[in-house]
Amino acid sequence: MKQLIAAFTAMVLYLPSFGQNEGAFILHKVAPKETLYSLVKKYNTNFATVETLNPSLANGNSDIKVGQVIKFPKNSPVSAEKKTEVAAKQTTTSTVHTVKPNETVFSISRMYNVDISNLVEANKITSNTIRVGEKLIVDGATIANIAATTHREEELRLKPTGKNMRETGIAEVINTPNKSSKYLALHRKAPIGSNIKITNEATGHTIVAKVIGNLNEKGPDENIMIKLSPYAYYQLRPKDARLRATVEYYLPDGADEVVSK
Repeated sequence: MKQLIAAFTAMVLYLPSFGQNEGAFILHKVAPKETLYSLVKKYNTNFATVETLNPSLANGNSDIKVGQVIKFPKNSPVSAEKKTEVAAKQTTTSTVHTVKPNETVFSISRMYNVDISNLVEANKITSNTIRVGEKLIVDGATIANIAATTHREEELRLKPTGKNMRETGIAEVINTPNKSSKYLALHRKAPIGSNIKITNEATGHTIVAKVIGNLNEKGPDENIMIKLSPYAYYQLRPKDARLRATVEYYLPDGADEVVSK
């Protein structure tokens, strides 16, 4: 019996790759020919979230080795074999919701207990506005599979040059009907044109967005740390139009920490 147990243990240890749930994470052992890019796609996540879970991969370090164990968020990876099958069946198996007055993307995601980022990907929602009477696919499995096959914008990466800055505060979605699938941000201090990393403190989900403007020190935005384009905001898996977040960005050497009004 001891020999049998020892043999089984050795077999498990020498498996080339595995996906084992550990709390909210999946542990993956890198197999030959796998790259960080291929694994990010396999586990339906993004570089920013993987870097947050694996500090050794931060700052653009994409080098991974065979046998290395990497944490991924506990999303459901979609096998290539199932993608075609799901696409063929989705018109007959999907639950469809017709938008009613006063409903929002947030309330509908809570109503059906579905991932908001999958909901907006599957239904091609890129603004903060949905119309009364609009029909949305809301079946959890279906929207997860559609989202996994949807083309996304190239991911931004945080560039570690200059003075590292970190802040915690309120993140808010920009209230706009403009349709865009880009990751855009308004922040009080980060230089326009730079990239900024945003993490949802409640869920741990992380994105990197490009700063396109600065918030005013006074007025309606004085208590807001950062505002995000709807598409970017949805990727943080929010429950409402505001959330508590941590941001990280870099100020060029010699730059003032406070942006002029």
